[in-house]
Amino acid sequence: MDHARAVTPAEFGQAVRRAREQRGLQQADLAERLGVTRMTVSRLERGGAVSMETAIRALSECGYETVVVPKFSRVTVEGR
Repeated sequence: MDHARAVTPAEFGQAVRRAREQRGLQQADLAERLGVTRMTVSRLERGGAVSMETAIRALSECGYETVVVPKFSRVTVEGR
């Protein structure tokens, strides 16, 4: 499994786009699952402002888990 580190809103948006595309979803498909407009998904993927709930649910709908880690922390990711 790939682990991505997204620090900026733009990096987070790129991670959502990659996750969506890996699942074979169009922006409209993801928007429908989230109960938002396609433009909201587009804005998220471009690093624009969306609610935290929408951002986290977008990754969840694409089969990913979001982990928030304090800045400058060291984290080890082990496979399950």
